[in-house]
Amino acid sequence: MKTEKTVYPFSAASVDAASEKTQQFLEKTATDKKSILRLRLSVETLLLKWQDFFGSDGTFTMRTGSRFGRPYILLETTGDACNPLESSDKTQEEDFGEFGARLLANLGLSPAYSYHNGKNQVLFKLKKRKINPLLSLCIAVAAALVFGFGGFLLPDAMRIAATESVLTPLYDTFLGILSTIAGPMIFLSVAWGIYGIGDATTLGRIGKKMILRFLGLTLLISAVSAALLLPCFNLHFSTGSTDSSQLSGVFNMILDISPENIFSPFTDGNMMQIILIAAVVGSVMLILGNQTKVVAELIEQINYIIQFLMELVGSLVPCFIFIVLLQLIWSDSLGVVTTARKPLVFFAIATVLILAVIIGYICLKKRVKPTLFIRKCFPSFLIALTTASSSAAFGTNISCCEKELGISNRLTNFGIPLGIVLYAPATAINFMVCALYMAEGYQVEISVAWIIMAVLIVTILTVASPPVPGGALTCYTIIFSQLGIPAEALEIVLVLDILFDFLATGFLQCEMLLQASKMQLLDDKILRKRG
Repeated sequence: MKTEKTVYPFSAASVDAASEKTQQFLEKTATDKKSILRLRLSVETLLLKWQDFFGSDGTFTMRTGSRFGRPYILLETTGDACNPLESSDKTQEEDFGEFGARLLANLGLSPAYSYHNGKNQVLFKLKKRKINPLLSLCIAVAAALVFGFGGFLLPDAMRIAATESVLTPLYDTFLGILSTIAGPMIFLSVAWGIYGIGDATTLGRIGKKMILRFLGLTLLISAVSAALLLPCFNLHFSTGSTDSSQLSGVFNMILDISPENIFSPFTDGNMMQIILIAAVVGSVMLILGNQTKVVAELIEQINYIIQFLMELVGSLVPCFIFIVLLQLIWSDSLGVVTTARKPLVFFAIATVLILAVIIGYICLKKRVKPTLFIRKCFPSFLIALTTASSSAAFGTNISCCEKELGISNRLTNFGIPLGIVLYAPATAINFMVCALYMAEGYQVEISVAWIIMAVLIVTILTVASPPVPGGALTCYTIIFSQLGIPAEALEIVLVLDILFDFLATGFLQCEMLLQASKMQLLDDKILRKRG
């Protein structure tokens, strides 16, 4: 990235020009629009403080470029020391330190002020552009294969010692971290998703219909995928007459969703109870509105922390994949993973089949050609596919729904954020495939009650699973423990989940279009218009 330097006089026009240049530079770095607006505002605030201090006779310099692959923005002016990150008047409540902490917390920026040789400098360092998750996965797998098979050149005792003393503790530590953040992460994902609808009127008028439809469709797709996939696996059906007692167990499991107190779900790790509490808290906050403003701000700030931790854990997933594969190779268990093409193929077939039926229904009902509809949705499909995250395609989803499909922004403004959290049918198929595949591999006895329990658990956890790369990892522990699948299966399924993540996207625009059509918020002319 080419380094650029521009000198401006202090004036309102110059501040606007520097702000515009900030936006142009950030657009080149593929920064999202929301972050660009926030950073523009912070740059303007800094420059205006300098202008107030130095007057209109001074000048400032703006440099943009990249160092070691990390983009930066450097603001500089000559004169007496003036730190714009701090208030010049300590009695004032407006302090850029507090403002910046709230404003730049999610940008990965750490603005730093320095004063040398009569020059004031403020440096913004942006995050490095992330490596495509698919590339990271390929590197991790390749490294694991090289080190894994190369390790057989070492003595067996050394390889076993490395597995027991290094790989196994690292594996257990990573799972411990996932277990620690699982409860808060799922609670905040559900509560904040409901509260984010905006107001109780919207929730009652439109939001309630959308929530019930999202949940109903997820339950339906979980059941349909179970019916489609059951014949594909060699499962061990229970021969005993215990169906009635197991069905009673399913009923008791539903009743157990109600917790004894508000703390026990978090201490016991009962995710179903956590989801119930989150739904209640989110709904009550939405109904009470400004009366819960302090609580909402607290949840928002905690949510930032959890998102940061989740992003950090997500960045470690390739390392964890390396550890898991290396452990499997050195323990001669790789053969189990190499047979995983079966669930991958069945998952792809089931996902494509269900998505094709939905697209076919839309095209038939709205009289639009399938090729035109797919072409309009393809950009958001592609972004979600290459990032393994429907959240990453948020902006493109909004643009696609409004400009290409003709959906009113009255629906997209809250429908897409809500759908990203609550509607992930391909994730439901993913969970079901993994549950059946592991039940087959570990010869778990299943029954009608087991299948019903699997459908219910998959539906609930699909809703609770955060829409970020690796967000489903914390859900497998719950699924396997509830369905009697050994914990050892996690070693395999956590590797498979990375591959499933890249395919589990693409349904939301279809459902938004159907919802808009039913609510008369769809412009058919835009939908049928060729680009």
